[in-house]
Amino acid sequence: MRRTSKTSINLNKLKTGCSPCISEAKKMERKISNRKISEIKIEEVKLIVSSMFKKD
Repeated sequence: MRRTSKTSINLNKLKTGCSPCISEAKKMERKISNRKISEIKIEEVKLIVSSMFKKD
């Protein structure tokens, strides 16, 4: 009998992701709109992060 071992996959290094993850990333990119991190206010960051966990 032959056993196969599970390989661990580092999800941070994948070039593509699952559909829900990709759509959330696109939403965040639109909200940030090519600004530098230093230009984004703390309150805006809180809104962006909290919107990820809200159900539509």
